[in-house]
Amino acid sequence: MDVRLFNSANDFGPVVHWVYRKDPVLFTSELTTLRTTRGVTDGVFLSVTDCDGEIGAAMQTPGDALLVSGLPPAMAKAAAVELSTVRDTLPGVRGTRPSATAFADAWCSVTGARAVEAIGRTLYQLGDLVEPNGVPGECRIAGAADADLLLTWIDGFFVDAFGVVSDKGARRGFLADIRAYGGDVVLWSVDGEPVSMARVHAPAAGMSRIGPVYTPVASRGRGFGAAVTAAAARHAHRRGARHVVLFADVVNEVANGIYNRLGFVPVADSLECAFVA
Repeated sequence: MDVRLFNSANDFGPVVHWVYRKDPVLFTSELTTLRTTRGVTDGVFLSVTDCDGEIGAAMQTPGDALLVSGLPPAMAKAAAVELSTVRDTLPGVRGTRPSATAFADAWCSVTGARAVEAIGRTLYQLGDLVEPNGVPGECRIAGAADADLLLTWIDGFFVDAFGVVSDKGARRGFLADIRAYGGDVVLWSVDGEPVSMARVHAPAAGMSRIGPVYTPVASRGRGFGAAVTAAAARHAHRRGARHVVLFADVVNEVANGIYNRLGFVPVADSLECAFVA
């Protein structure tokens, strides 16, 4: 197999065309991440070509997990060997379960690291949207005046979803990136008071991803999460997206039930593993 490491995201362009843009739903993470990598030269941008001409790809931005959904399991060992010549460590790996598992096994074999399964998610694609009934309120797009509220809610999402310590300073960067890269936040409000939110990524190759979706504890159990997700899907379509996708943690039965009822269909199982010494 021929493994090639690229110096920058810009040099990686042809691989993006041949691998990721052919299936923007499956490669939603890669395509949305690439929007933020212009000028990045210290990430990982890797392609593998086999003797039949099949091309696989993997990429990583500094500090994040290596994204390997585009790397067939049979190419994992060659990719791990080559990558280990320029990287001593990786934070983790994320991708479809077969690809992530294959690379994690290969990386641990090559480097002696240990992989710890961190998060299992289901990737969903919207079929025919089924509007939720009987949910009071209306949607609107968040504006500058909502910045403090969004900061609190985004921080709450990270604490709830990942069990991390509250860090509003770090979340300011996350919120700034939403604006910088053309995304929107849809709010669901009742009597003028916001009760739920959903981020909508700007379309990439005809695909738009929703997430995070967050409803504060005091407003849960009333259908607001379903209402704001449906509103976010409509907003994505208005912005030109043909495909609307989202991820849900496999252990979150409430969220998975909501997305199924709205018309989202499972596409693939996704797995993230952390690497430890």
